Amino acid sequence: MKPRLIDRALKGTALVAIAVLCGFVYASSPTSLLKATSSGIAALNHGRSAGLAPSASGAGGQSAEASTPGPSGGSIFVSSGSASSAAHTATTPTSTSSSIGLWAADWGGAASKRSTAGWQAAAKNDSILIGNGGGYSKMIPQLHAWNPKLTVLMYNLGPYLQKGSSAYNSTLSAHPTWFAHDSNGHLINLHMFPSNYLMDEGNSAYRAWQAQQLAAAVSSSGFDGAMVDSVGDAPVGGGHYASGVPVDAVTHKAYTPAQYLANSVLLLNGDKAALGTKFLVFNGLISGPEYVSATHILASSNANGGISELFLRQPTGSITAFPNATTVQDSLAMMTALGAAGKAFLGWTKVWVNGSSAQVAKWEQFTLGVYLLGRQSMSYLDFMPSHSADNTALSYSNLTSNLGSPLGAYTVSGSTFTRSFQHGKVTVNASTGSATISVT
Repeated sequence: MKPRLIDRALKGTALVAIAVLCGFVYASSPTSLLKATSSGIAALNHGRSAGLAPSASGAGGQSAEASTPGPSGGSIFVSSGSASSAAHTATTPTSTSSSIGLWAADWGGAASKRSTAGWQAAAKNDSILIGNGGGYSKMIPQLHAWNPKLTVLMYNLGPYLQKGSSAYNSTLSAHPTWFAHDSNGHLINLHMFPSNYLMDEGNSAYRAWQAQQLAAAVSSSGFDGAMVDSVGDAPVGGGHYASGVPVDAVTHKAYTPAQYLANSVLLLNGDKAALGTKFLVFNGLISGPEYVSATHILASSNANGGISELFLRQPTGSITAFPNATTVQDSLAMMTALGAAGKAFLGWTKVWVNGSSAQVAKWEQFTLGVYLLGRQSMSYLDFMPSHSADNTALSYSNLTSNLGSPLGAYTVSGSTFTRSFQHGKVTVNASTGSATISVT
């Protein structure tokens, strides 16, 4: 899915501190930072944290005042356990029950090039894998053998049919009213994906057909459920996303965002009823600000969870511009609300723009920090450091093993967000100024 752009700019800089509370080492150089990190909470991504900026020197149990972030996007601070602390050095986990909680949008080209060892790592690193039918389905028995707790979902295009496909041709011939139309009676396709034609979610007959098709495909392929893509109000957000705005076939007026999302809920409810006990996730939450303003309506559906495809950033946004405190707050509110509703939250952060390894590492650390602040029992993260990355390769294998369970919800003081865990604390400062982080 390519959601519509967020009007609210992602700006500001950020500081993240992840501390293990068994003594502290504040690094004074990138080299010593790596040593301290690996002895305490382990490098977050197999050594990529080498580019992280060192923290100000300080002693365990004291407050360390962070230096004011500069125009490069702020400093990322990591304080870890001392060398004498009992550190858990984990390799790839056998399951994700004790790891950070990961999912992977695996319907791109990476799966077709993956070795057997790569598939095994994907199964062991992730809680949820989402892939295309066909070739992907052949791996499901082996994936479950490697990780019995793994949930493998089938990708579904959602309320679209691709021009030229048999489904498109037969449906257009027999049921033309199932397609969405603009005020001039024209079919609606997407600018970025011109072969994708929008269907009318307000049409109950179409919804019933979509549910039947989805359930049959999942059942025949052996998947544990499905992910329905492109559910959300993007088609009614303006001409930059679709070729036209869909109109209600009854009122002949353009759908409002609320009406459109309400129909999406009906679509998801039908899909879930058809799938029964199988897992259903949708892509359409978009981002924290979008959730607060509109897409929270989708959380009222019977689906088991939702994806935020623009979690904390636009894929090609500036690598030096970090979210402000309001965007962080909205993102955490989205995570908390999904958890309170008993639904899975799948955050997807993409850095699809050129940047140094240090800049990518800052985004990885920042994303992980915010994610940990809001993480619920069914929260999962997918960090994609480039457009071509195989995003099943990350494991963050022993971070939460050291942090332990959260001791409560996050707290906020100005632009600083903090959450305490059994063995540590996560702090994110979303302002452009300095902040004092108390280490106890």
